[in-house]
Amino acid sequence: MDTILKSLVLPSTLIALSAVCGIVLLGIRSTRQWGIAFSLNALVVYMVFACGPVAFLLLGHLEYQIEPAGSLARKDARTIVILAAYAEADDRIPLSSRVNAPAAFRLLETLRLFRSNPQSTVIVSGGGSVPVIMRDVLISSGIPDRQIVVDDDSYSTVESARHLAARLGTAPFLLVTSAGHMPRAMGVFLKGGMTPCPAPTHYVTKENWLAIQYVPSPQHLGYSDLAVGEYAALLWYRLKGWI
Repeated sequence: MDTILKSLVLPSTLIALSAVCGIVLLGIRSTRQWGIAFSLNALVVYMVFACGPVAFLLLGHLEYQIEPAGSLARKDARTIVILAAYAEADDRIPLSSRVNAPAAFRLLETLRLFRSNPQSTVIVSGGGSVPVIMRDVLISSGIPDRQIVVDDDSYSTVESARHLAARLGTAPFLLVTSAGHMPRAMGVFLKGGMTPCPAPTHYVTKENWLAIQYVPSPQHLGYSDLAVGEYAALLWYRLKGWI
């Protein structure tokens, strides 16, 4: 249910619903004024949320909210937890291409952290085949199979925290996820009594949100979708008492 509610508040969803309603109502003489209103609403929402500064302001507030852990914190951590993004098994394409961009950035950051401490244990947490595919990428990149643990029964951030709580305890660990997702991820693990050290990656905005293209674009709308979806998830998690 939370996924459905989250998708309904996305700017792109509002644009699509307004456009469809506008087209339908424009076709009926008695409701043409409403059709015009819905069509204009779709245009206004697009112009606002597809604008670079708006998208970067919304998402940048999340991405730069939590800074990466310092060298001292990283030194004490003996475990790296990487939260899965998206991947799809397809034997027709190279293994590295079976993960999406967020997953690839998280894998790259995990490899960097592991090389600074080759004795670390890496835990890949997610649902279904995604963490398995991400594990295979890590193995192909040089991390020994015996040092990788897969949690493939966590279909949300809160489930990852719950399923790993007993294993992690209160020992510090490095938490790898996209920068925009880090505030929610940190909140969940801290709420569970654990000691996560943030290792954010996959930054897609600039800290100066005004230094960006002002012309509306689908790419910026996608960034706004990411931000609004994450704000909705944060609100949901707070209402549920998970953070």
